[in-house]
Amino acid sequence: MSKPHILFITTDEQHLRTLSCYGAGTGTTPNLDALAECSDVYETAYTVSPVCLPARCAFMTGMYPHHSGSISNIFGASLSLEHPNLFTELKKQGYRTALCGKCHFIPVPYPATRGDMTLEYEHFTAYYRLLGMDRLRLQDDKNNSLWYYDDYAKDLARRGMLRTCRYEAHENPVNHGYYDFPFDSSMHPDAWTARQALDDIESRDPDEPSFLWVSFSGPHYPVDTPREYTDRIDPAKMEPRVFLDGEWDDGTKYHARGYHGPGTTEGSGHAKDGAQKNYTGEYWTEWRRRYLGNIALIDEWIGRILAAAHAKFGDDLAVVFTTDHGEMMGNHSLWGKNGSLYEDVLRIPLIVHSPGQRTGRRIPETVSSLEIFPTLLGFAGAPIPPTADGTTLRQMTERGGRLFIISECDNRAAVLRDGVKLEINRDGLRGRVYRELYDLKEDPHEFENRYGDPRYADTVRELEGLLEAEPYLTETVFRAPDGADYWLDDGRGAGLAWNGCGKG
Repeated sequence: MSKPHILFITTDEQHLRTLSCYGAGTGTTPNLDALAECSDVYETAYTVSPVCLPARCAFMTGMYPHHSGSISNIFGASLSLEHPNLFTELKKQGYRTALCGKCHFIPVPYPATRGDMTLEYEHFTAYYRLLGMDRLRLQDDKNNSLWYYDDYAKDLARRGMLRTCRYEAHENPVNHGYYDFPFDSSMHPDAWTARQALDDIESRDPDEPSFLWVSFSGPHYPVDTPREYTDRIDPAKMEPRVFLDGEWDDGTKYHARGYHGPGTTEGSGHAKDGAQKNYTGEYWTEWRRRYLGNIALIDEWIGRILAAAHAKFGDDLAVVFTTDHGEMMGNHSLWGKNGSLYEDVLRIPLIVHSPGQRTGRRIPETVSSLEIFPTLLGFAGAPIPPTADGTTLRQMTERGGRLFIISECDNRAAVLRDGVKLEINRDGLRGRVYRELYDLKEDPHEFENRYGDPRYADTVRELEGLLEAEPYLTETVFRAPDGADYWLDDGRGAGLAWNGCGKG
């Protein structure tokens, strides 16, 4: 056939070093490691956004969040129906399209959620279908599927499981961000998503080009791993947490509150006094085992999906695997990602298998998740829309990789060039802007904030200049009264997102 079938597999909030092909020692990803052996493995890939919705909308459009308008999980624009997206552009090439699992292309109305109630979701589902997918089987995040009636929630309700799952995730006071999934592992949200994907593959005509996005909502918290998968993880094989005694004595760092309380990351909300310093070593071990166990479950189902796809399509199959962003995973004594611009959150795995590829390659050049949209279209022979801020991975690596990386969302941004990273975080409640500078060549774990170090003054000016480099930014950047702080303005005087930079 002239056009290959395309399988796009994503996880949610997966740390880079949970895969053996990226250095993990736990052996939890044998199927993804096997895929890597016959694929291109991008060693230095960065997400364009450290939170879910902007990162996923960039998968869909190849656009920076400040270009698409989709900048926040909480507020800002839903993914516009006017933007060319994966489904609309692949359908123009004759593809039959489907998504199984998580979308999150529209901000969640978190204030409306109830821990003891599941609400209607039909307006969300109708909007998703307008984006152009021919088939949708929706499991729209582990939390969302208990707050709102997506397809997975409806299935749980029919089986009499919904109330129990909702209680364990949102009401049980003894659960601190993790718990054992209370039913058979086949009904775990990631297993459910995989089973929908297998049904979709089985229904396909191998002579009709197909695009399937399998979008797992794990290992994103709550860490709800079935016990048998947690038990597979040997704590002795886990990497030690990366942290430094006294690192949070520096009040110039945004996450000092996350450590000392009240918190700034999701994990703080489960900790005593909102302070992640109060988690014990035993807690961290158990949390990380369960997180890795969820990844083991996902990898097992990915193996089944890859086997079914190869049986159906043979060599006429392109596969891309990645995640939307990473997770602190206990490093710096934090879990979660809110406000985090550490490498733990910004670096992502990226594995790309071309049709018929037999050998693997390690690709060292720096790339962004902005390259994924053009790459998927490239497999289909589709033109890249002029709205896209990226190009194909092949073109980017032939150019030597990106000269700099920008990752952005509401109230924060990071800009990285030549191994030095500037992080900007605005505390919307207190009106304070935190600036942190890390030299990853000398300080790869990002312990020492060098923003005020005069040796880096020129570097700071260069990195701040990248954030102001293009003319359109002068129209969208709000300058604070002191003339020092810049962030996008929503017209109500509230900062939404640090301005990103253009087509690097």
